[in-house]
Amino acid sequence: MTRQAIQRSLTALLIFTATVACGGDAAEEGREIELTPAATDSVLGDQAPATAAPAPAAPAPVTKAPAPSRPSSSVRTGTVTAGSTISLAAAARVCTNTHKVGDRFTALTTADVAGSNGVSIPTGSEMTLEVTEAARGDNSADRIKLVYRPVSISVRGTVIDLTAEVTQVAKLDAVRIQSNTEQAGKVAAGAAVGALAGQLLGRDTKSTVAGAAVGAAAGGVVAAAQTDYHGCLPQNGTFVVTLTNEIRVRG
Repeated sequence: MTRQAIQRSLTALLIFTATVACGGDAAEEGREIELTPAATDSVLGDQAPATAAPAPAAPAPVTKAPAPSRPSSSVRTGTVTAGSTISLAAAARVCTNTHKVGDRFTALTTADVAGSNGVSIPTGSEMTLEVTEAARGDNSADRIKLVYRPVSISVRGTVIDLTAEVTQVAKLDAVRIQSNTEQAGKVAAGAAVGALAGQLLGRDTKSTVAGAAVGAAAGGVVAAAQTDYHGCLPQNGTFVVTLTNEIRVRG
C-alpha cells in the first residue's frame, strides 16, 4: 500500500471514530434527556402528597345531673303533743256480733286538731281502730263489752302509727237477742205456773186467777232476767281518743 493510501485510511478511520464518539455522546445525552422526566415522575409517584390529618373530634357535651328537688317551702312539719284529744265518729255500725277481737274499723275526725308550727290534723282524717274485746250481755245489757284501740291515722295521705287510748265513748245500743215470741213464751210459762200454784193453794177460781196474775208477773221478771243483748256502736257514734305519745304531722 502506498503512503497516500495509508494516510487516507487513517484519515477515514479518525473521522469515523470521531463521528462514532460524537454520536455516542449525543445518544447518551438524548437518553439522559428522556430519562430525566421519567425519573422525576418516579420520584413524584413514590412520594405522594401528604394527606392532611383529620381534625380531632369535638368533646361530647357534658350533661349536668339535675339538682335534687327541695321540698316546697309551703310544706311544714310540726308536732301534735301527747295529751291531745281527737274527736271521732264511727264510719259504720260496729257490733259485738259482727266484729270479733282483731277486726278493724274506721272512724273520721269531727274537728281539727292543732299542732306546732301551724300544722294540724284536719277534720275528716281517717283513723283505723282494732277491736280488743267483744262480748254480748248475757241476761243483762250491762254485761256488754265492746272495746277497741287506735292503730293509726291518715293525715293528708300519710299514715301515722298511734300510741293512744279511747277515753270517752258514746252509749252503746243494746240489741235484744231473743225475739218477742220467745219473750212472750217466757211470760206465758210464768203465768201458767202461777195459775197452777194458785189453784192448788186456793182451790177456787179466784185463787186461780190471782195465782195466774202473780205467775205472769213472775214470768215477766224471769223473762227479763233471761234476756241477752248484743252491743253496738252506731254509725256516726262518737267517741274520743287521747294521744299518749306525740306524733309528727306535715302541714
